[in-house]
Amino acid sequence: HGVFGLQVASGEFSAIGEEAYIAPTDFTDFGVFLVEDYHAGDWLFEFGLRYDWDERDPQGGVSSSRDFNSFSASGSALWSVTSDWQLGLALQRSERAPAIEELFSNAGKDDPDSWVEHAATGSIELGNTELDTEVSNNVDFSLRWYRNDSWVDLTLFYNDFSDYINLVNTGLERDETPVLAYTQDDAEFYGFEFDSELTVASFMGGDLRAGIYGDYVRGELDSGDDVPRLPPLRIGARVSWVSPRLDIWTRVLDANDQDDPGANEEETEGYTRWDAGADYRLGPWDSDMTLFVALNNITDEEIRLSTSFLRDVAPEAGRACEVGLRGQV
Repeated sequence: HGVFGLQVASGEFSAIGEEAYIAPTDFTDFGVFLVEDYHAGDWLFEFGLRYDWDERDPQGGVSSSRDFNSFSASGSALWSVTSDWQLGLALQRSERAPAIEELFSNAGKDDPDSWVEHAATGSIELGNTELDTEVSNNVDFSLRWYRNDSWVDLTLFYNDFSDYINLVNTGLERDETPVLAYTQDDAEFYGFEFDSELTVASFMGGDLRAGIYGDYVRGELDSGDDVPRLPPLRIGARVSWVSPRLDIWTRVLDANDQDDPGANEEETEGYTRWDAGADYRLGPWDSDMTLFVALNNITDEEIRLSTSFLRDVAPEAGRACEVGLRGQV
């Protein structure tokens, strides 16, 4: 089986008003791709190819027009060892053209007094008009067990980047606003993702389910610095009782300290977050209307995410309660 596709986009990217930190930029994106899969007994093979041509033409003379050619390829094999167990291996070489903001943020503004703050991140971001295409070579290994309503998923990954585009903290400030700059450096990432859920008992017309989940990623630049704003090691657990009409659940997520924050970034403390709630389905079992209640961050933990630009001034929400009705038309 396969899919052949074509994607074309053309338009103008612009930011308007006093907070406009990127000059209006005309863009044209052209992409063509092919995805195929082949079934052979207990094996499933997949491969994909993609070619992209991207043009960026900023107005106002801040930079000359830039265009990029990128090519990506991927292949994977999935082996059903038994009816319950699967092993997977995926290889990918991916190329990515720089985004408009990576190229032209505050471009052409040589005077620091003219730099404009990016309000969403609370920082001054300096683009780099000399950025080149980013290239990554990726390996993923997966192991999955599935039986009825129980499953275990484990994925290990490794990513080797050439010319990784990174927004780094320069350590400089302008009127107490940090100055960040887009740079390129080789980088390596590795880590894992894990998820599971098991039905452990059945009583009172429902199933008691329990699961453990977590993830970890480590990133290091060729310069020796840590990749900034990465999440720490996170491990969680959840328990739920599920019936045709009512679900009752609770979960906990424990995040380690982030001791590898990146150059000129502050370390963040870990946290433990507890949530609980219930869902009640209105009408028949397959009804799309559900009444729900959720208690979030029950212990009112102070949570500052290492992935957030605004963690010093805007922590995550404290203790909160949500009540609502959701449905699908």
